Amino acid sequence: MAKEKKAAGYLTGKEIRAIAKENRKITKRLEAYKNRKAEEAEFLTEMKNPENILEIEDLHTYFFTEQGTVKAVNGVSYDVPKNAVVGVVGESGCGKSVTSMSVMRLIQGPAGQIVEGAIRFKSWEYKRDEKGQPIAFGDGYEMVEKIYDIAKMPIHEIHRIRGKQIAMIFQEPMTSLNPVFTIGEQLDEVTFIHTPGATKEMAKAKSEEMLRLVGIIPENVYKAFPHELSGGMRQRVMIAMALAAEPRLIIADEPTTALDVTIQAQILDLLQDIKNKIDGSILLITHDLGVIAEMADYVVVMYAGKVIEKGTVYEIFQDPKHPYTIGLQKSKPTMGLDDSTELYNIPGNVPNPIDMPDHCYFKERCAMCTKKCSGDYPGMVQLSPTHFVACHLYEEEKENG
Repeated sequence: MAKEKKAAGYLTGKEIRAIAKENRKITKRLEAYKNRKAEEAEFLTEMKNPENILEIEDLHTYFFTEQGTVKAVNGVSYDVPKNAVVGVVGESGCGKSVTSMSVMRLIQGPAGQIVEGAIRFKSWEYKRDEKGQPIAFGDGYEMVEKIYDIAKMPIHEIHRIRGKQIAMIFQEPMTSLNPVFTIGEQLDEVTFIHTPGATKEMAKAKSEEMLRLVGIIPENVYKAFPHELSGGMRQRVMIAMALAAEPRLIIADEPTTALDVTIQAQILDLLQDIKNKIDGSILLITHDLGVIAEMADYVVVMYAGKVIEKGTVYEIFQDPKHPYTIGLQKSKPTMGLDDSTELYNIPGNVPNPIDMPDHCYFKERCAMCTKKCSGDYPGMVQLSPTHFVACHLYEEEKENG
């Protein structure tokens, strides 16, 4: 019986205690690093490409559980250029949202931790005097550009960018809005937190301006509570809240998932319009390829915590290379399908996230695998200046010229 349990992946009490002991040791060290006092110079850095606003490099975010370590994000690297929409696509559980939560430093510790990697972000900061006060300049304040490695920032310093420089639109607005405060009170709070010397009148004016920007008449909504609004209106409020501090990067985490098709189209049109109005970028996370095709300039395809292909929207949709990306394209329903046609699905399942193999994670589900796929995990192969794929098929092509 004990041998059967061992073969089925069961852990003994002794093994669970050993894992818990090791987890406590690791998370204690990471929590201490996260909560340390640090000079600004420790987390200042430089962008590899000055045209980018965000650079994620070799990011590892793990969850330490009694069963083992879940490598939810396992070496993710991609960039978000200035004034661009980058779409991140992949099936549920592939690490899309965990990557975005890592950028916002919203990973819940001590179980969840950024273990290693860099998250470089180009931020606009208030220039401050010797006493730490913002320096006034005309009607506003003097600004200075700084580049932070968010992964190295102490958690108490994250207020420098979270909400102001990087804003997030979550997928379910009803759980993101506080039910006991009015829409106006919640919008005003953004201005009070991020604008030095903000008055009540200034905050209200800013909130009303943001509501108009997202197509809402302020007089109808400012004093309303979240439950009095429809799902589409609540999502527009969340977008207005994200824009209130004039961020450089908006992370939209499946912003249309909880909405019906008609409202989805309106929200996507609104995001596209806002992208053209603000001097910033959008990181759009979704599993909907149609949304990506309509909105994105660049596409990142994730699978089992890794980036398996990335490129321009044209390259990914017109010339997909990775077998998984090709499978996703074939899985998309089209207008030409009739009732007798069975919709394609990718066979098999994702490997156990606690016990990932050393070889390609997609090998067991891939119809194009070769002997080389049983070896080491494939490296990223560059096919064009913007197109990259992690697959042994293209390593062989490159070696053969």
